[in-house]
Amino acid sequence: MILTTLLPITLGIALIWISAEKLERYSVIAAKDFGMSPFFIGSTIIAFGTSAPEMLTTFFAGLENKGSMIIGNVIGSNVANLSLVFGTTLFIIALRKQTILQNISIIPNLVILLVATILMWFFIATNPFSLRTSAVLLLALIAVITFWYKTNSADFQENLEESYERFVALKLIGSLSLLIFSAWLITKGATNILNTLDLGELFVGYTVLAIGTSLPEIAAASSLAVKGRYETVAGTLIGSNIFNGLCVLAIPGLMNRPEMSVGWNYGDWSSLLLILLFITVVFTVYIYQLTKEPKKANLVLGIIFLSTYFISLGFAY
Repeated sequence: MILTTLLPITLGIALIWISAEKLERYSVIAAKDFGMSPFFIGSTIIAFGTSAPEMLTTFFAGLENKGSMIIGNVIGSNVANLSLVFGTTLFIIALRKQTILQNISIIPNLVILLVATILMWFFIATNPFSLRTSAVLLLALIAVITFWYKTNSADFQENLEESYERFVALKLIGSLSLLIFSAWLITKGATNILNTLDLGELFVGYTVLAIGTSLPEIAAASSLAVKGRYETVAGTLIGSNIFNGLCVLAIPGLMNRPEMSVGWNYGDWSSLLLILLFITVVFTVYIYQLTKEPKKANLVLGIIFLSTYFISLGFAY
């Protein structure tokens, strides 16, 4: 029984690890072929690619009317991004005793991250499953993408590796198909755990779905930290959390399934939303300080970031 419960999740996580990386790679190559700028690719295509697992698991959870699981996935993914992913990055950089400096151009995106988090909180507190909520969130996302496009600055441009690939369109479709199947497996496994172990939707969404879809980012962040590319980690996490809050959260309302709101109680989520706001503010203040002057990575702060997610599990349970 345990084997059949865990097998879909284990297989799904393994496949999502591969497919998410491939989707991001081929999306960037395809975008470059269409003449998109490096900054626009970084702020939209890559951010979309890192949020694709959350979008798909949310969609499949929505088909099963698991409203609480969806909200748990969104909040859990954003907390995991800042706690586990950034915490891991900061911890590794601190152990290597490196100095960190962020480009001042990141400041507007820190403001957008805070606004998106507050907007996300407002709609979760009111009605996260309505079409009106989805419309406002998607309009906000379009406004953010437009802002990114119009403020395209050379300071944000990354030197994306030149590479030649054949059959990019087919590889892109194949990667997306594998990602969809992986997300379905993780959602299926999460539902099995929900039914077998009698755990709440909130806890399963906050842990199984959120961690399962964030593992590729944790691995990528660790790799980038070892290479000293911490700026890339911060930028990608900001974009990913904005997409999660404005795009992934909009999916339930677009599905127009009132059954998802059955048993919904905002009080169950208030403490987790406070934790999300807390860690977002700490992340924002820390990155802002790094734009003023270079600082040595703080090992204690890295441990605080890492421990925040595990502390939050008590509130989710």
